[in-house]
Amino acid sequence: MVPHKVDYSLYLVTDPYLVPNGTTLEEQVQKAIDGGVTLVQLREKDAETCDFIERAKAIHEITKKAGIPLLINDRVDVALAIDAEGIHIGQEDIDVATARKLLGPDKIIGMSVSYVSEAAKAVEDGVDYVGIGAIYDTATKTPKKLPIGINGARKVLSYLSSVSRYVSTVAIGSLNLKTVRNVVHLSAVPGRRLDGIAVVSAIIAAKDPMAVSKELLSLVRDPPYWMRVIPNRDVSSVLAEVPTVISRVRSETPFVHNIINRVATNFAANVNLSIGSSPAMSENVSEFDDFAAIPNSALLINIGFGTDDWVEKYLAAAGAYAKKLRPVVLDPVAAGASELRKGAVKSMLNRSHFDIIKGNEGEIFSVAGEASQMRGVDSTSSSQLQKKANVVEALAAKEKTIVVLTGKEDVISDGMTTFVLRNGHRYLADITASGCVLGSIIGAAVAVSLEDRFLAAVASVLLYTIAAERAVVAPGVRGPGTFIAALIDELYLLSNATAHGDVSWLEAAKVERYVEEA
Repeated sequence: MVPHKVDYSLYLVTDPYLVPNGTTLEEQVQKAIDGGVTLVQLREKDAETCDFIERAKAIHEITKKAGIPLLINDRVDVALAIDAEGIHIGQEDIDVATARKLLGPDKIIGMSVSYVSEAAKAVEDGVDYVGIGAIYDTATKTPKKLPIGINGARKVLSYLSSVSRYVSTVAIGSLNLKTVRNVVHLSAVPGRRLDGIAVVSAIIAAKDPMAVSKELLSLVRDPPYWMRVIPNRDVSSVLAEVPTVISRVRSETPFVHNIINRVATNFAANVNLSIGSSPAMSENVSEFDDFAAIPNSALLINIGFGTDDWVEKYLAAAGAYAKKLRPVVLDPVAAGASELRKGAVKSMLNRSHFDIIKGNEGEIFSVAGEASQMRGVDSTSSSQLQKKANVVEALAAKEKTIVVLTGKEDVISDGMTTFVLRNGHRYLADITASGCVLGSIIGAAVAVSLEDRFLAAVASVLLYTIAAERAVVAPGVRGPGTFIAALIDELYLLSNATAHGDVSWLEAAKVERYVEEA
């Protein structure tokens, strides 16, 4: 095993066919190293041995001057010929024991793995690091296995966290400026995260490989805002900040892009306007980047309808907002009602990050992989509070998100702190798109409170549910139909009153911190 420390943060894998016209592979590698690449693997699948060795010598001169290791892909003979720092081998290449015997104890040996079983064998054989993937579909290699996604990387990391010998890790497979942040930080498990990323086309094919390398390295090393969780939250301090969030929505007019169930569009738009936010309802991919560029904007993805391209459309929208560091709210409508919806949500969570996930009990349980009961969009599950709190907290911690489970009692968690809210009225369950509208309110709140997404969720649920309690007793309300108009009115009145300093309505808040009984 390698005795010295190796920095795997930004691992460049070369491909001579991706080099832009007007430059050379050697120039791309040099610029990438200038931008922060910490390790290089030379891959020449079609080169004759003599040509491979000559190129390896040239690349090695560059890496030696920079003081970083050069690994050779597959070819032990080439690695020996130039005295490279190590090799990377695949599952069908030379075995580790033979490679180690030929190379000696001080050379780096890495291996590609996709599954826990392969990682276990690699650890047993004595590799120094594993390349986990492919995370996503890649055009630089002919795939022999399906992409494993973020969840696949998480499984391998979970296994590696349990073994006594530390084996370094990099992820590989279509990693670029859009995907790196999610892969590195969402795949992390308690006590273990990726040591780095392996990148091919994002750097080798770049017109400015130095700039791309700098940005990639920053994405690997700097935790995103959604990794920050405020510890030891108490009810009184959170409630004290609720008026600030609601007032900011009124004063800053956040833009809320709703990709939402069509039966909810009118209701959601009116509710957005009533609380002071600016709604847009669009499924047009060509508008996603423009909308995401709007300051104080947020995206709500509500999967209440499905088309042949729905998952890719949702992911395109989420990617546009993530690139601009704008929040994305996921409402997995009827997630447990069909295998199609279950698969769609699973795919989305395996490829993207969501700042807040909101759903009823059946939807949240389905997202968490727990047994749930759904009848269309309605949940028919009725679990004990302890079960609901445990599921919500575990899902929030796993996905590095805020989870809002709605129902007779609403449960909100950031993975460390869990609140139970008991406001609302049964009419909320008797009107179409009630949950969809709450998702849109959450979008408005988190757009102005990105630094505290937990607070944004609590503020949104309290505003909505207390408005519902007031709407029920408003003059002229005789049932669910008249309740809807009164609800919009009360949301307006409470929001406006809060902006003018009247927060007396919060005295009705029924909130407690959930603490599991011993």
